[in-house]
Amino acid sequence: MVAAIKKPDGVLFWLSVVATSIGLLAIYDAGYARSAVDGAAIPREFKSQLVSALVAVAFGSLVWFVRRQTWKWLPWAFYGATLLGLLAVKLFGTEINGATRWIDFKVFTVQPAEFAKVAVILLLAVIFADRREANPLPKGKTHWAERLDYVWIPRLARGWPLIFVLVLAGLVLVEPDLATALMVVVIAGAILLMGRVSRGSLMTLVAVSAIAVTFMVIKEPYRMTRMLNHGDRWSSSNIDGIGYQTTQSEASMSYGGFFGVGLGKGRAKHTLPAPTTDFVMATVSEETGLVGTLCVLSVLGGIVWRLIHLARAAKDQFARLVNYGTATWIGVQSCTNIVMANGFVPPIGVPMPFISAGGSSLLALWIAIGASQSLLRKSTEEVTEHEARRHRRWHRRTRISRA
Repeated sequence: MVAAIKKPDGVLFWLSVVATSIGLLAIYDAGYARSAVDGAAIPREFKSQLVSALVAVAFGSLVWFVRRQTWKWLPWAFYGATLLGLLAVKLFGTEINGATRWIDFKVFTVQPAEFAKVAVILLLAVIFADRREANPLPKGKTHWAERLDYVWIPRLARGWPLIFVLVLAGLVLVEPDLATALMVVVIAGAILLMGRVSRGSLMTLVAVSAIAVTFMVIKEPYRMTRMLNHGDRWSSSNIDGIGYQTTQSEASMSYGGFFGVGLGKGRAKHTLPAPTTDFVMATVSEETGLVGTLCVLSVLGGIVWRLIHLARAAKDQFARLVNYGTATWIGVQSCTNIVMANGFVPPIGVPMPFISAGGSSLLALWIAIGASQSLLRKSTEEVTEHEARRHRRWHRRTRISRA
């Protein structure tokens, strides 16, 4: 009999708490240089992230208690709320540095695009949880009209979930936020792959995404310039211009060496324009060296490993897909951020999960963590109850036969 999970998975929970705590320390360290200039003793980003962390952990823990029946409709409600949030950004969002991605509620701001990642995970997981394999083409049905009836029309009908993905990705893309839109598509692709969809559906998603990305890169000249000049970022014409953030981050990470220059002694926080967000790992690497960087990546890698382990232990497809989708999100985004910080790829605005400043990102991550554990508990409880009924029936039949 499968033992029901009566409490949250301790390994996943505490790894997430450790990652959140590391993020708070990194944000405080990277932000205090600017706060000292402004005359503040504590960085503003740290105060905001601390409140966000408390709310995120509390909210993620509450998700654990969501009933199994609620998960049948909750992904649709969450998707609808995210969609309304993205539409609200277009209507009365706050513009910062040429991008409109936030809704300002005066007391706090919200970035709905971060919740699009969770919405795609939950919605695709609930759709593909009960999906059956497509009917094969009957023997002898080779005429184009027969293939249209038996293959192409059913495939189009089965491909309708892609519309939900492309709608969210499109709204994020026009904010503009190319990096988050790509992450939404990557997460969707992973769930489609685990959901055993056809190669044609996957290729359709890849093709549409490639066309959209190409169009957005060409449409925005600064993106094309950044990509074309990335290889020449250290030249005198680019080092203080288009390549400034990347070169400063690269230099700081190289200064760290193996053990780092020491906490609080780094230069990245003084030179980078936004040291607490996308390039927070520059300060971490510079002050703690390769050892500290590997420790941070090990914690994030441990979260990904645990999610995959829990996905394999799940007894239903819904829980399995949610865990795989969350693991893909954290794993791919972590790798992308670190190769962006060390200059391997151009800066594309991808934050480090749990580490970079951002209340919406942290809340979305903890919602996904809570959902993965809640679904795992519910799936094992269902299996346990099912097997318990089987054992009761078996004992009943045994007593009757003995009588």
